[in-house]
Amino acid sequence: MRGRRRRGGGVVAVAAAAALAVTTTACTSTPPDPARAGTVVVSSDLPFASLNGATAAGRAPGSVLVRGLVQSGFTTLADDGTVDGDASFGTVEKVADAPLTVRYTIAPTATWSDGVPVTPADLLLEWAARSGQLDEVVPELDADGEPVGDLGDVVAFGATSAALARASAVPVVDGATVTVVYDSPVADWHVALDVNLPAHVVGRLALDPQAPSFPATTPTPSRGATATPSQGTTPTPSGGATTAATTSADATAAPSPDATAGEPDAAAAARWADAVVTAVQQQDRASLVPVSRVWRSAGRAGDVAADPTLTTTTGPYVLARVDGDGVEAVRNDAYTGDRPAAFDRVRVRTDLDPLAQVEALADDELDIAAPVSTPDVLTAATELEGVTVSTGGDAVLQVVLQEAGGGLFDPAAHASAPDPTAAAAELRTAFLASVRRDEAVRHAVGMLWAEAEVSDVVAAQVGPQAPAVEDPTAADPPDGPGDDGPLTVRVLANLGDPVRAAVVGGLVDAGAAAGFTVVPVEVDDPARALRAAPQDWDAALVPVAQEDLPVAGLAARWRTGGATNVTGHTDPALDAVLDALVAQPDPQAAAQGVTQAAEALVTWGAVLPVARTPVLTVSAARDAEDDDGLPVVGDVPVLTPSAADLTWWWGWTRR
Repeated sequence: MRGRRRRGGGVVAVAAAAALAVTTTACTSTPPDPARAGTVVVSSDLPFASLNGATAAGRAPGSVLVRGLVQSGFTTLADDGTVDGDASFGTVEKVADAPLTVRYTIAPTATWSDGVPVTPADLLLEWAARSGQLDEVVPELDADGEPVGDLGDVVAFGATSAALARASAVPVVDGATVTVVYDSPVADWHVALDVNLPAHVVGRLALDPQAPSFPATTPTPSRGATATPSQGTTPTPSGGATTAATTSADATAAPSPDATAGEPDAAAAARWADAVVTAVQQQDRASLVPVSRVWRSAGRAGDVAADPTLTTTTGPYVLARVDGDGVEAVRNDAYTGDRPAAFDRVRVRTDLDPLAQVEALADDELDIAAPVSTPDVLTAATELEGVTVSTGGDAVLQVVLQEAGGGLFDPAAHASAPDPTAAAAELRTAFLASVRRDEAVRHAVGMLWAEAEVSDVVAAQVGPQAPAVEDPTAADPPDGPGDDGPLTVRVLANLGDPVRAAVVGGLVDAGAAAGFTVVPVEVDDPARALRAAPQDWDAALVPVAQEDLPVAGLAARWRTGGATNVTGHTDPALDAVLDALVAQPDPQAAAQGVTQAAEALVTWGAVLPVARTPVLTVSAARDAEDDDGLPVVGDVPVLTPSAADLTWWWGWTRR
């Protein structure tokens, strides 16, 4: 019987309710395409932007999702913060403590999807990009975190890593090993360096006079533009590309680099990879300028859609199509690692709204849906038969207080008090004590995730378990504003999100009972106001996502003058704790430091964790006998878009 039935024959309004009732209660008479059994279709609202994981676009959730499918590397970061290695790709080991020395050994089975082996050139290119040692300027970043300005004639990768910035010396290459020496220890050394973009592709595009000019397209892919395995591309009027000489529809590997006369493809690839190595080791500015220019943009969706060589990756799948509807990846026949592809194709659709995703799942057009979790979407999903509905938690919602914008919680606003710092601290503590976290869980999160509970996690996941702190609201709350009447607290949040809007509503009610007038801040772009307008808000409700460098990310959020410190928090004692933490290479000791820092922040009244945001994933429950012709996906975990690495989520697509 094709299609997911509604339980009890009931109908939930999903687009056109009557039409949906017909499609979900009747058997589909059209036999499925024979290829459908080997093709998995996933839907989400996370658009793909870039394969370059070191750029802001590449760190967007949709890009993280796609890279987790098509890229393999030395390590992956699990959702609980643990670091897992892939011995079939290579090994990462700490070989000395003073100075911290880390050795990368590339396995013979590590191969790019065009058949070219992974080499030290790929790691050396990434060190050059992420260490910042070769950048001639520090680019100005726009609101999206992308470099702006005229960078055409300077070396500017513009993606310095807080960890690799401490590795100032060019790594040493010896055969298949790369050795990185740090000037000072770093806690995130396990995940500080990995392969990203292929050096042989970047080298050819940057240094080969006969290579096509780059970039070839705008960053946004044209609707319908595709990137299928081919020997070359011809521009189309729409700005996309058509293949000049494509392989069969089932082709799974991107083309090899162009070879010059008399040279095989492997030799050409080695030549351009070696050119990158030479440029980095000799700090050849003439070569590094175009290499950095290509590296900044080579993974963007629009360029990937136009030039199939830019889809070159290392995982069990390789991109075959990028367009306005999403992406499609196919089995990578060049992959020789331990976790090969379990399906022929994986399509990730981003063109469906949440309720339409449920409808498409009911019609067997989708196999897995990860829509935004709302009451109507959850109800529609739970009324389907033959599916597995999984709910869970994603980023931790936290209340953070603005300490430097001249508002209520800034000591500068209490200059007439005997102790301005103490006066501001008392108000911070009183306001946070008014927050009814259990009510927030019950009324905002619990209806979408039955197992939801109050969270005491201040830091994003940085180990097997995120260090939690003692409940700061368990004790009797301190006195509120006193006889001077209610004090206004301006709360910034994304009110377009129903969960956050409900939590803010609770803050309004609870604040009134404690003597505060809580006023939601109405702005067009809350994320921008959070960073750029500290004078416009006193408190903010923000989700804290996992960082690709978890310990460095925590320090950047809370250290005085930290790159992502949006609250103006400053505490010399905490700075000392954080400085020691980011230089702690032992994971267990680092976890203790994270707990110490979190407790200091809660005691200060800088932050209050509330609850994890609810997420929903729905997958078709099938078996091969009863659902012949359709893919069997097995156990699919809840998709958490705030994870820094989603390789673990795709485990069900690998054998």
